[in-house]
Formats: sequence, structure tokens, C-alpha cells
Amino acid sequence: MRRRVLIVDDDEIFLRPLQRSLEVAGYDIIVRASGEDAMELLKHEDVDCVLTDRRLPGMDGVELVRRVKVEHPDLPVVIMTAHGTVESAVESVRLGAADYLVKPFEVSELLIIVARAIEVEELRSASRAALRRNQERFTLTSVVTQSPAMLEVVERLRSAADLDTTILFRGERGVGKKLLAHCVHFSGARRDKPFVALNCAAIPAEVVESELFGFRKRAFTNVSDGRRGLFHLANGGTLLLEEVGDIPQDLQSKLLETIEDKRVMPIGSDRAVDVDVRVIATTNKDLRLEAEKGRFRSDLFEQLSATLIAVPPLRERPDDLPLLVRHFVEISARRSKTSVSAIIPEAMPALRRYPWPGNVRELENVIERAVLVSKTDTITDVERFLA
Repeated sequence: MRRRVLIVDDDEIFLRPLQRSLEVAGYDIIVRASGEDAMELLKHEDVDCVLTDRRLPGMDGVELVRRVKVEHPDLPVVIMTAHGTVESAVESVRLGAADYLVKPFEVSELLIIVARAIEVEELRSASRAALRRNQERFTLTSVVTQSPAMLEVVERLRSAADLDTTILFRGERGVGKKLLAHCVHFSGARRDKPFVALNCAAIPAEVVESELFGFRKRAFTNVSDGRRGLFHLANGGTLLLEEVGDIPQDLQSKLLETIEDKRVMPIGSDRAVDVDVRVIATTNKDLRLEAEKGRFRSDLFEQLSATLIAVPPLRERPDDLPLLVRHFVEISARRSKTSVSAIIPEAMPALRRYPWPGNVRELENVIERAVLVSKTDTITDVERFLA
């Protein structure tokens, strides 16, 4: 799809080669001679980028930047300026301009800056769309339950969502601990900030430290570049530590210090960096017992469990089974683009008798397989998918 660039300039001698260069590069060009005309056009036309001169009759380029960012905040604006007015171009960037070009400039520089401005805004737009989807999907009100035990969990999380205290979810594998962590983040005050997760049981022990805290340049042999850790990437938001009980013991004190002081010390650095991160952790172990046996730091357990949430297994939530079955049938049918919409009532006793060692995750997998092989709109057989 060809991108559309609006050029705002009243200097025809300068404008013609500028327009030609962008057209040769594959852009569709619209030209307006004043900021007022440009703002009027933007009421009715969609463009991908505005390229404006700083000097314009009437409304100047700086004011145009301000107006565009107020009325069309997602539209990137690049301002062109002469050597003597670079300060005003910098002021435009402060007001929201994507970049600026100092005249005279090379065509190659122009094309790079325009392409980059459009690409950055597209990435931001995609990020905002993903954030909106997550905010709609991961809410505490969307938790599928009518079990008294789970309703109590949801209520406790609703009270904790806007706080900065750490939360420790304890429960068997597959009960939905990670889903609940997402719901806490996207229901709380940090919902617009990063959500970053690390599965401590899924990566080698020797890699955990660099993943969490990062490292400076040349901290390791044959590694010349530094790397930011997950605490840095989650700054302002939430860091989820899945299966935190598997964190190596020699790193537990550094993790505790980082959470308490809100400062990160990258590997190979002699200077700590301030971070503002809410930590949520999950575990399928009894960390209190692990601490009593000396396998987990008791002070780290106390820090992580400021809010301790025990998530009940599916076998203790029989009232939730019909709701979850219906929910997963809908999801699986949508994913597989089938017309399956229900499961025969005669199948429910078998599902109720089954102990669900894999909990909600196992139930979702069973229903998904049943949906995929169903020949009709109603699932008639699920027992063959039970372990």
C-alpha cells in the first residue's frame, strides 16, 4: 500500500524537487501552502505523515505541529528548518514532532527520516492496539468462575490491583496463576506500562542472573555489547517471576535486595540503576516449607508473599466445570473456525469424575481436541481425550 505524505510549503522552487523525490520513492503526495489549509485537509483526508516547513504564511510550522498533535495525536510530523532556526525545530520535537530536517538536506536523508517517522508510528499504533486487546482480555471481571473459593481470590486481587505490594500466587501447575497475574496488572494502575515475564524453571540457572539484571559491555568473554535485564524492561510496570521457587539460591539475596531497594546492579557494573517495578511471583511449591528446610530464603519468601494467594485446583472447584467447558468450547471453535457450540449433557459426568491433574490448562486442551475432531455442532465424545 502506497503511503500518503502531506507537504506543507509555499516555496514552489523548493517544493517541486522535494515532491518529485518522494513520488519516485513510492509516496503519494498532497501539497498545501499554509498551515490553515493543511489542518482543513486533515479533517477530511487520511495521510501517513506531514512534512512541513517551519516558515509558513499565517500559522507557522511550530504552531502547525502543536495543532496536529492535539487534533491528530497519532499522525507523525517532520519539520523542515533553516540553519538559523534549529532551536525552533528542537522545540517542535518537544511539542511532538517526529523529527526535523535542516536545509539544505540530501534526498537520502529525507527518505530515511520520513520512512522512520511512519514506521515508528505504525509500531506505536500496533503496540497501543495490543495493549487495548490485553486490557479487554485480562480483567478480573472476566475470570470465569462461580466457585466461592475463586470468587474470594478475585476479590482479594481486586483490592490489591492498584497497590504496589508484591503478590505470590501458590498453586498446582495449570490452575491459572499466570492468567491471574496478567489480570492484576491490566486491572491496576500500571496497566499502561510494560508487563514482562520470566519462567525461572524454563531457563538454565546460569542464565537467570543476566536475564533479570542485565550486564554491561564486555562483562562476559566474547560478548562486546551490553544488555538490559528484565527489571529494566519492566520499569514502571510489572515483572512476573513464574516458578520463583526455582531461582538459584545464590541469586536469591540479589533478587531480595533489588526488590527492597528498587535498584538493579547489572553484571559487570559498579553502579546500581533505579527501577520502579512491581513484582508478582508464582510457585507450585510450598515456599514456607522450602524456607524451613533451608532451600529458599525465608526473608525473600516474606518479601514476595506480602499478598499470598492460594489458587485452588480444578477438582476443588466443581461448580466451575460447566462454565469453563462452555468458555473453552467458544474459544476453541473461534480459533479453529468451526461451528461447534456445545457439548452433550451426557458427557459432563465423565468430566466431573476425572481428577484433572493438569487443572484448567488440561481441561482447555481436552476441549480443544474434542472441538477439532467433532463432526457436528455438538461435542459427543470427550472421554477418549482424558488421560
